[in-house]
Amino acid sequence: MTVVAPPRTAARPAPAPAPDRAAAARAALRAAEQRTGRGQATEPDPRLLPVHPDLAALVPGGGLAAGTVLAVRGSTTLLLALLAEASRSGAWVALVGAPAVGMLAAADAGIALGRTVLVPAPGPDAPAAVAALLDGMDVVVVGPGATLLDADRRRLAARARERGAVLVAQTPWPGAHVTLDARGGTWSGVDHGAGWLRRRTLSVLRTGRGAAARPVEIEVDVPLRVDRVVGGEPVATPAVASPAGTTAVERAPLRVA
Repeated sequence: MTVVAPPRTAARPAPAPAPDRAAAARAALRAAEQRTGRGQATEPDPRLLPVHPDLAALVPGGGLAAGTVLAVRGSTTLLLALLAEASRSGAWVALVGAPAVGMLAAADAGIALGRTVLVPAPGPDAPAAVAALLDGMDVVVVGPGATLLDADRRRLAARARERGAVLVAQTPWPGAHVTLDARGGTWSGVDHGAGWLRRRTLSVLRTGRGAAARPVEIEVDVPLRVDRVVGGEPVATPAVASPAGTTAVERAPLRVA
């Protein structure tokens, strides 16, 4: 009797493992959080832009952290003083929707006008203007003349983090890393009803999150002393007007771009 063996069949490959749907969903959520600025992926860039030593206590780490949002309210003088050291060190600064910030005051504070960009009236294009400037500027100031929605603020905060720029708001900014509220202080410089008002002491309340989570109130004298170079040597002089109407800070001419 002849026995016929059954035909051999090819071995079937092992079934592919089922996709981990939970892991894929978590990855998609992390990507969305990075785009919108929500969730845990909000660590700031560790690089710092310098600030004047007298203001170092106002910002965690003693400088302006790249990729963060800072809100400064109540004093344009304090705002300019915070940015002056970074500007004089080579940083480019843009002011959007801040027509009340005078360039004479900026120059007196130590801002390098040759590296300053102004967009005083952005109109409805404010979100686009701020976003474009974050791509190329080191510091972008958003004034009260720049109208932004909450969704715009989230997108711009995420863009600042991605580009390593510092975003500074003159109005309340929910979720800002640091908020500085300047309150009224005392003036000095007048002697028996006559003379120059030369300095003002501000009380500044610092709040925020992370390293700035604990509220701190600090007194600051403005304007600050800035350095200018005379004969190759740095000379510290007050950034205030002299009786002759001159100032202690060298000014660079503005250029229309």
